[in-house]
Amino acid sequence: MVNIKPGQKIEISIGKSNNKYVSKVDDVSADGTLLVETPIHNGHFVPIRIGAKVNVIFFNKDGLFTFDGIVINRFFGNLSFIQLKRVTDIEKLQRRQFFRLEKIMEFKYKLHEDDESFEKGVIKDISGGGFRAKVKKKVDVGADIICYVKLSDETDELAQKCKVVRCNYFDDGYEIAAQYVDIQDRIREKIISFIFKEQRRLKRQQINF
Repeated sequence: MVNIKPGQKIEISIGKSNNKYVSKVDDVSADGTLLVETPIHNGHFVPIRIGAKVNVIFFNKDGLFTFDGIVINRFFGNLSFIQLKRVTDIEKLQRRQFFRLEKIMEFKYKLHEDDESFEKGVIKDISGGGFRAKVKKKVDVGADIICYVKLSDETDELAQKCKVVRCNYFDDGYEIAAQYVDIQDRIREKIISFIFKEQRRLKRQQINF
């Protein structure tokens, strides 16, 4: 059984809202209730009333997990907290379904940190573990590359070391698959959060179509 622990970073959505807020678990009681930092958005605490239904998603080394909860208390002071009671079991989200996003994005890369010039390519899909892309030049399998990508207009450019695990000739270029190497939690969380937002946006478009 998966247990959530103090210090775990989480994403919270409130009610039927599509907005996701980053937070952190401060304490876990013996009865399983969670003391969670009140999320902050645009410099202000997100207003969450007692009785509000929430969905929580978190990521650890074993994968991506989710559960539903209800806010049973709030605490204010120099720090602000909400107390959550789980109303569903913690369930694992399927990696294939929730991690990989088909998305065309330009990126650049170089083979060595001190290289002054970049090669350019186009990402075809991205996940919490790596990406697939088209590039003009062949890259050796096993090679480490430094990749730079801007996920959206609202995010800064990310720089991440990756290892090429596949390279095949494809349509006057090469298709590569790369895995992140020694990725920091905060960068992986940014990528996963971006994937969540894009998936929700696509679902809304499908519903409104």
